[in-house]
Amino acid sequence: MTNIMKHLTIYSFIFLLFACSSINASENAHGEEKDFYILLSNLLGVNKSQYTYVDAQGNKRPNLLEQFKELEKIYIKNIEPDLAADKFSPKRLKIVMFFSFYSHEKKSAAFQEYLAADLMPIYIRNQITFMEILKELPFLVQSNCDRLSSFFGFEGKNNDKKPSFIEKNKKIFNKYLTNDQVKLCISSFSE
Repeated sequence: MTNIMKHLTIYSFIFLLFACSSINASENAHGEEKDFYILLSNLLGVNKSQYTYVDAQGNKRPNLLEQFKELEKIYIKNIEPDLAADKFSPKRLKIVMFFSFYSHEKKSAAFQEYLAADLMPIYIRNQITFMEILKELPFLVQSNCDRLSSFFGFEGKNNDKKPSFIEKNKKIFNKYLTNDQVKLCISSFSE
C-alpha cells in the first residue's frame, strides 16, 4: 500500500505541475485559478525566483517572508465560506484542503496551526463536499485527516471529544473512502 501511495503522490505532483503550467500560460488566470497556481507552484518549488531580493553584496537571496505572506493572503481570502449557510464551493474547499496538504508536505507550522483551528468547523458544515473531494483526490486524505485530528487538543481544548468524533464519522469515512484510506485517516487521530 505504501508503494501505491508513493506512486499516486508522484503522479499527482506531475498532474499538478502540468496544471500549474497551463494556468501560468494563461495571462487571464485570476481568482481561484491564480490561487491554485500560487499554492501549487509553492508546493512544487517552481517559480522560486518570484520570491527573491538582492542583498547589499548584489547576491540574489530567497525572500521566504514574501512567499509566506502571499500564501497567507490566499489562505485568509479562501478560509471564509463563499456560499450561503456557511458552505464552501468545491473549488474553494479544494484550496483549503490543498493548504492542509501543503502544510503537511512542507512542514509549515504556521499553516498547520491555522488549520488546527479552522478546518474542523469547515468539515462539519461541508461534510459531503469534503468527503467527495477526498474521494476525488485521495492524496489529500492523510494531510486533511491529520489537520482534523489536530483540532482535538489544540490550545488544550476538545481532547475529550475525539473518540465521539471518530465514532460518529466512521460511517461517512467508510461511505466515501477505501478501506485503506479509512485506516490511514483513523490512524491520524491516534497519533
